[in-house]
Amino acid sequence: MLVALLVAVPLAAGAQTDSSSDNAQNAGNNPLTAKKAIDAQDYFQPVLNGQPGSGANQGILRGVLPHETLGLPQIARASLPVVDTAYGPTGSVTGLGDLTVFDVPVFSIDKVKVGAGPLLVVPTSTSRALGDGKWQGGAQTIASAPHAWGLTAGFVSYQKAFDGGAETITAQPLLFYNLSDGYYLRSSGIASFDLVHQTSVVPVGLGLGRVVPLANGRVVNAFVEPQYAVLQTGAGVPTFQVFVGFNIQFPLGGGGH
Repeated sequence: MLVALLVAVPLAAGAQTDSSSDNAQNAGNNPLTAKKAIDAQDYFQPVLNGQPGSGANQGILRGVLPHETLGLPQIARASLPVVDTAYGPTGSVTGLGDLTVFDVPVFSIDKVKVGAGPLLVVPTSTSRALGDGKWQGGAQTIASAPHAWGLTAGFVSYQKAFDGGAETITAQPLLFYNLSDGYYLRSSGIASFDLVHQTSVVPVGLGLGRVVPLANGRVVNAFVEPQYAVLQTGAGVPTFQVFVGFNIQFPLGGGGH
């Protein structure tokens, strides 16, 4: 599916001029779009800092559910690494990672959407190599703003284990620049700062994706984005990784339009 959607991209086509297609691209990439979604994503990490011959692969299944509670529009999201692998010179281990869930009420400030709410990490990992294995609580914030040329957005989260054995801050700026025929350029590296183990990584990516609206109101979005760490401290953080994804959005109520 990724190859079918991304192959033969007209890179020389220039910026998007069709406003309806432009809106579809922005809505397909906006993390605060009020549509149900199922995402299948993968981080392939063949190069880890300070660990030659080691690598990792994280296949993530994610569900997004917009809802209204207490009169407030909200978005709930659950992410689970369903095929999590770490490998090195002494062997490899594969299993589940930790489940992360958050729920954010969404507010609009002019054209900017903002969400903020609680975050919970459930220790579902089947190995300590694949997750912290600790109950954690924290907060998640999201913001997004559409533009004529594309979309800017960002995630910032804080999580800490209830026993104090894990504490992490992450920040993910997102930048999408729309091209013609539903294609777009993207950058979405996640900066992570582990406050307990004193490790950090700041990746920068440049990738290509395509949004395809379907007649029944569903929206298909596929992308590939290589990312390189411009800042890294501590062994085991990814120096280079490739992020790929395939997402499907569904209109609320399940009907088409």
